[in-house]
Parts: sequence; structure tokens; C-alpha cells
Amino acid sequence: MTRTSGQATIIEVAKEAGVSTATAARALGNYGPVKPSTRDKVVKAADKLNYRPNELARSMITGKTKSIGVVCGDVYNPFFAGILRGITDVATERGYTVLIANSDEEWAKEIAAVRTLSASGVDGIIVSPAEPNRVEHLVNWSGKDKPVTLIDRASATFSTDAVVVDGPQAVHDVLLRLFELGHERVAIVGEFRSAEELERVLSLNARGLEKLDVFTLSPSAARLVGYLRAHAQNGKQVDASLIIRAGSYSLQGAQIATTEVLSGSNTRPSALVTTDNVMSLGAYRAVLAAGLRIPEQLSFIGFDNQDWTELVDPPISVIDQPSHSMGRAAANVLIERISGNQGEPQILRAHTSYIERASVAPPAPEPVPQ
Repeated sequence: MTRTSGQATIIEVAKEAGVSTATAARALGNYGPVKPSTRDKVVKAADKLNYRPNELARSMITGKTKSIGVVCGDVYNPFFAGILRGITDVATERGYTVLIANSDEEWAKEIAAVRTLSASGVDGIIVSPAEPNRVEHLVNWSGKDKPVTLIDRASATFSTDAVVVDGPQAVHDVLLRLFELGHERVAIVGEFRSAEELERVLSLNARGLEKLDVFTLSPSAARLVGYLRAHAQNGKQVDASLIIRAGSYSLQGAQIATTEVLSGSNTRPSALVTTDNVMSLGAYRAVLAAGLRIPEQLSFIGFDNQDWTELVDPPISVIDQPSHSMGRAAANVLIERISGNQGEPQILRAHTSYIERASVAPPAPEPVPQ
């Protein structure tokens, strides 16, 4: 008889299926040995009685909560919003809940967020590490037999799954496009927060740049490698003054640093490329404030296909990142690890696409001396 009121219990499901309570619990919790025919009987009985499992009780038995945690660099950033949507879409499809924390790209806040998620009992975490080479807290957390998947950044000191975008190749390719158009002075705007990392990358020769594992660098430094590789490939000297360092992950930092470079008419670039959407908007504000016309006086290529890049006049050419599919990939990798996948850690590389709009043109001809 179908139950019409109240909440069915596992005891009632077991009685309906004609099995012991322990067998019914194993069948519905997907743990322990249960014959397929018995599992089918139990599932049919649960459906008939409209049984809903007590997740807390099941987690105490299985050690699993069917939940994952996400430590996001900046939930306000549309790039991370796309990642979060991809993660939550997959989690919902696979019966998981998601707990989200924000680090503001600060290492100390990230540590606190991981502790909070650990106390919440999540089965695994996805993290965009604020400092990819300071991940001892993540190594320790994974030592508790709970997996960690990194997103947007991999780490040279932590061998674990990661989902990253091939930003170096994307920047390399747009630099070649600008060189083909005749641009010689191309600036790049990035946060480049670590002066040591920046100096290390700039000290490498062409061979060193090719051998470098770019996916162990911060995103902005990795994308700078693409910039440097394009120069080396074309036999062009790099002008260090055109590497615009915001120093922080902020619109204001990008705007101030870009303004300083654009203020010198003799050293001004003819084209500008950015390393992410925050740098794009900050640099764009600096261009407007300087009164420069795009693309007549400055070609502009941003990173991330944000809404504003299509709405301004002229619309901005961009490197488009597949943030939603990156989030989906990270969630699937993590849940497979939770489910018992013991394979070697892997770095999944998502590919970008270049959308050229009206912000790119050949450089203006040099004025003829009178």
C-alpha cells in the first residue's frame, strides 16, 4: 500500500521490500555488498513509499555528505561567476550540494575559508588559490583523504587536479595578430603582484621561456610568457616599460598604472593587451581619461568577453574564456575523485577563442618630419 502521509522510514522500506533494515540501508546508500536484484526491490519499495533518505544519518554511516566546497577568488568577478554556475550545474545533476566561500584573492582569507569548509564536512573542495606556491593548507587538507581540484591556477608545489585556461597561447596569438598589422610597440597590462615572479619570467631567454611550465605561474605571469614568446618568435626586443604592472587585482591599480604609460607621447604604445577582465576595464578607463581614440590612436584587446566590451563604441576585441565549461570540468573531476578515481593528477587545459571587433586596426603612420 502506498504511503500517503508522513515521512517513510528505512524500516518501512525494508519491510516493503522483504529485506533487513541493514540491507535496505546499504542498497539505498550505495555502500557495501548488495545483490542487483535485491537493490532493485529496495529502490522500488522506496519509490512506492516516497521515501527520502536522512542525509545526516547516511553521512554518519558512509562518511560522505554529498556536498562540495568552493573557495572562489572573487564572486563579484563575472569570470568566477561563470565558473560557479558551471560547478553548481554539475553538482545538481550529480546530486551534490555546494558551499561557496570568497577569498578576495587573499591568502589568509583562503586558509580561513578552507577551515570553515572542512568543519562543514564537505567531501572535496575546488579552489582558485590566491598564491599558487603557498598551498600547504590545501596539501594538509587533501591528506585527510578528501580531494582538492584547483581552478584557474595550478601549483608547482602541489600535485593535484587542476583546470586552467591556456592564456599564454591566447596572448601569444593576439600578439602575432598585432605584429602582422604592423604594431611594434604593444603594451600588456596585468596585476603581476609578485615582483619576484615577474623578475624571474623576464630574466629568461627564448629557450627558457619555451621550456617553462607556465601553468605553475599566476595567470597574469603565465600570460606574460605568451607575450614574451611572441616577441622572441618574431625577433623583437621587449621594452620593459610596456609591461604595465598594476601590482594589485583592482580596477584602480590597472587604471593608475596604465595612465602612467599612456602619458608619455614619445613612449606610448600603439596597441594594448590585458590579462583579465579587471585589468581590461581599468586599462580602458585610463584610455578614455587620456582622450585617446580607439583604434585610430591605440588598438585595444581585452581578456574576457564581458557585456560592456560589446556595448562601448567602438566594441572591444577580446580573448574569450570558457568559464562555464571550466567550472563544469572542475566539478566533474572532483566528484570522480570523491567517487574513488585513483588515477594520476591531471591538468585540464581549456582553450580560449579570439573575438575581433572594431578596436583593432593597423597603427597610425608616423608623422612626416617638416
